[in-house]
Amino acid sequence: MLNRFKKSSLLALVAGLSLASSFTYAVEKSHPIDAKTDACLEKNDSTAGMIECSVQAEQLWDAELNRVYKALRSKLNANAKKQLKDAQLQWLKYRNAEFEAIKGIYKGIYDAMGGGTMWGMIAVGARAEIVKKRVLVLTGYLADFNPESAN
Repeated sequence: MLNRFKKSSLLALVAGLSLASSFTYAVEKSHPIDAKTDACLEKNDSTAGMIECSVQAEQLWDAELNRVYKALRSKLNANAKKQLKDAQLQWLKYRNAEFEAIKGIYKGIYDAMGGGTMWGMIAVGARAEIVKKRVLVLTGYLADFNPESAN
């Protein structure tokens, strides 16, 4: 019983540490894209301006996703590269499905509320957040290769 407890405790600790290290970047550091988006939103407080800032943020996060993905792949052996590629392809399917859901949800809210331009802005922001979360996860994995630089 004690041995089984030790094994399950050790597994829980290892799982917790691996999750924590992968998300350290997301929790502890503000990303430059967030600062750029915040600055854009401060200058553009109209709905059209905010939509433009959110579209720009989504594009920046997408470019950052490609950069981080390539950097992470360069650190991996052949087997891990294949696993990452498979995971990324599955994530892209998830992202596309989530984008369709966001479109449908906010179109439904727009219709139910009788309009409102802010729903388009919120939808674009939600799309950017989906991509941002993936960037931060991959950035966390990349940071695990050089933990000293994450501090």
